[in-house]
Amino acid sequence: MEINLVWVNYSASINIPYSDMQWRMPFIVQLVPGVLFVLLLLPQPESPRWLVEKERYDEAAAALAYVVRTSVDDTAVLITLNEIKADFTGRQQISLLTQFRLMGESRVTVLRCLIPSIVTFFQQWTGTNAVNYFSPQIFAALGISGTSSGLFATGIYGLVKVIAVGLTLAFAAESWGRKLCLVIGGLGQGLTMLWIAGFSAIHPQSTTIPASYVSIVAVYLYAVFYCIGWGPLPWVVASEVAPNHVRAAALTVAIGVNWLFSFMITRLTPVMLEKITYGTFLLFGICCILMAAWAYFLLPETKGYTLEDIKYLFEKDVIVRSLEDAPGGRVFIGNRRSMTVDEMKRAADHEHESKQHDSDSTDIVLRKGDEESNDDIEAALVADLYGCMYM
Repeated sequence: MEINLVWVNYSASINIPYSDMQWRMPFIVQLVPGVLFVLLLLPQPESPRWLVEKERYDEAAAALAYVVRTSVDDTAVLITLNEIKADFTGRQQISLLTQFRLMGESRVTVLRCLIPSIVTFFQQWTGTNAVNYFSPQIFAALGISGTSSGLFATGIYGLVKVIAVGLTLAFAAESWGRKLCLVIGGLGQGLTMLWIAGFSAIHPQSTTIPASYVSIVAVYLYAVFYCIGWGPLPWVVASEVAPNHVRAAALTVAIGVNWLFSFMITRLTPVMLEKITYGTFLLFGICCILMAAWAYFLLPETKGYTLEDIKYLFEKDVIVRSLEDAPGGRVFIGNRRSMTVDEMKRAADHEHESKQHDSDSTDIVLRKGDEESNDDIEAALVADLYGCMYM
C-alpha cells in the first residue's frame, strides 16, 4: 500500500496538471488494493485457536490440516489440537473486558502481555514513519532537489522496503530466528541513522558532495535493516508471545501503543527537523541501538516453539535463556544454564499428575469416610430398633 501510494503520487505530480484531481487520484487508486485485500481474505480459514476457543473443534482440526496440507486424522494434527484444547480448558469465550483483567493474573502473564506493547513501541522509535512521511524533505537535505526527484527517491525507498521485507519473511525469520533479526536490524538502523546524523552535522547545506551519495545509500540501507528486524518481526513476536486466552486484549493494547506513537512521532518529526536538525537522526539512531540491546539481553528466541509451549520460555531464568539464545551470550552467563522447555513440560506434567493423584486420594478418603459414617448410622438405627423391641 505504501509503495503504491508513493509511485502514484510521483506519477500524478508528472502526468496530471495541478488541480483537485492531482491529489484525488492517489486516494482513488488506494481503493483497489483495499478491495482486493477484502476479497482475498474471504476464503481464508479461521485461526484454529479461535475456533477451539469457540468450541468448534471439527473446524479447528480442518484448519490445522489445511495449513500443513494433510488430513484431519493425521497424528500431528490431533496432538496439536489436544494441546490447544488443554491450553484453553476453562478459558473458552472470555469477554474482552475479562481478558483485560486476566492480563494481571500472574507475573508470567504480565510479562507476556507487556512484550507486544514494548516491541510495537520500539518499532515506532526506529524513526521509520519519520522517514516514510518526510522522506522528500530528508532527501532534499541530502542534496536531492525538486518535488519529482524527491518523490522518485522516496519511491525507490519504498521499493527497497518491499523487496527486503519479502526476503526476510521468506528466508531470514525462520532460519536466523526472531531475536537475531531484531538485533541485526536494530544495529544496522542505528549505525545508518548515526551516519546520517554525523553527515548532517558536518554538512548542513543542501548542496551535493561525494559524501551526500553515501548518505543517500545509508537511507536505503536503513530501509533494508528495518525490514530485516523491526519492520515485520514485532508483529510476529507480539502474536507469538501474547497468551492465548488474553491475546485479543494484549494485541489491542499493543496496536494502540503502535498508533499512538506513530501519531506522536509524525507530529514531532517536522518540529525536530526544524529545531534540532541532525539531532533528529541522532535520537533515532540511539533508540535503535537501545532496542537491539533489549532484544539481545531480554528477549528469548521463540522460533521453533508452538504457541502453547512459548509460556515456558518466560516461567523462570528469562535473562539467562535470552543470553543462551543470543550470539556470544554465554560469555555473560558463564556456567549458568536455564531449564529446557522439555524439562519444564515434564516437570509441569509431573506436578499435574501429583495433584491429580492427591485429588483422587482425597476423594477415596472422603468416600471411605462417608461409607463408615453410613455404617455407623445403620448400626445406631439397628440398636435403636432392638432397644424398642425389648422395652
